[in-house]
Amino acid sequence: MIKEWHVKLGVWVGVALLLLFVLFPFYWMFTTSIKPDQEILSNQPTLIPHSVTFKHYVTAWVYGKIGTYFKNSLIVASLTVILSFLAVVPAAFASSLYRTKGTKLLSVFVLFLQMFPGVLLLIPLYILMKRYQLIDTYTALVISYSTFTIPFCFLLTKSYFDNLPNELYEAARIDGCSDFRIFYKISLPLILPGIMVTSLFAFVLAWCDFMFAKTFTNTESARTLTVGLSTLKGTWTVEWGPLMAGASIATIPILIIFALANKYIIEGLTAGSVKG
Repeated sequence: MIKEWHVKLGVWVGVALLLLFVLFPFYWMFTTSIKPDQEILSNQPTLIPHSVTFKHYVTAWVYGKIGTYFKNSLIVASLTVILSFLAVVPAAFASSLYRTKGTKLLSVFVLFLQMFPGVLLLIPLYILMKRYQLIDTYTALVISYSTFTIPFCFLLTKSYFDNLPNELYEAARIDGCSDFRIFYKISLPLILPGIMVTSLFAFVLAWCDFMFAKTFTNTESARTLTVGLSTLKGTWTVEWGPLMAGASIATIPILIIFALANKYIIEGLTAGSVKG
């Protein structure tokens, strides 16, 4: 009993230290965003603000144009998720339903594409966007983000379809279901938690990108939040208050999405752990 108690205590201590390690940067970011400038630049850092101000949020939102960048990021990330799944979900279902050598080669090819770093696609994509006059548009960002969200989403979604038992498909065919009805009446509802999880990861990938957004946008009309945050740096000094306020605003959608979809995340991550 004593040994068991020691093990549990060690586990809880380890979890507490891990949470402290993970959450402390977010705590510091938020507290910095509500501190007055003199407290931020003080030689004696404070864990708990002595006084609270929200002027940095006003500065970031109004003068830093964070509101515009926030809207751009939300539109681009949402369109990327929609485009990715319009292409991925039917393809993943078909490759899972018709399991041939060709579908196995397709999965290997997609996995091979996933291994390419995004920076290798930067120049070819820029040339294409320039040629078709798509620079500084949502379209350029959605297409560029889809180059790495589609392979990732395909592999993950296919794994959820693969974990559905073949007997399910056979029973549906005996009942007279076409492949399309099997897709949207049977398979799709069963893997909905997995689709939610994959959508979240695709959204986060698009939301957090900096490289493509920095390369393909020139003006505020299409600039995303990650690039917009970099503009909050002063010419000679870093405006830590507005910068941390903007970073805090940028984390809000991710926190809300993961909080609301927590149930689907747990179900999606455990889907397929027991097959049949």
